[in-house]
Amino acid sequence: MIKTKGLFHIGLPVNDPERAKKFYTEVLGMEFVSLQRDDMGDGLARVELRSGDDIVVLFERPTPVENDSFKEAGATHQAFIVDSDDFELASKKMGEWGVRIHHVPTVDRGAAGRGFYFFDTEGNLLQLYTPPK
Repeated sequence: MIKTKGLFHIGLPVNDPERAKKFYTEVLGMEFVSLQRDDMGDGLARVELRSGDDIVVLFERPTPVENDSFKEAGATHQAFIVDSDDFELASKKMGEWGVRIHHVPTVDRGAAGRGFYFFDTEGNLLQLYTPPK
């Protein structure tokens, strides 16, 4: 058995790296680290971001894909932890900011916390999670 020790990074596919970078930095408050091209020999962009102590990498798709992530990938998503104030802000403001909201936006799991579901600019299903108070 191989025992993993954690995540090196989360990689998300994107059609438009600049548009996605803007979403992740301006809406979700992630820190921009770097933009690279051709580091994997394909000439595609790779945008590295920081979310707390974690790294999120936006990988440009070789061929753009337009989809509704939930219909295409089911419940596959990435979940990011936020404090309760930012969770409340997201649930109130994301629609006003033009963010596409999932048809079941908020899930209350009682003692397990709450989740808010939405899509990024590239069709990826995301969740903001806040632990119970």
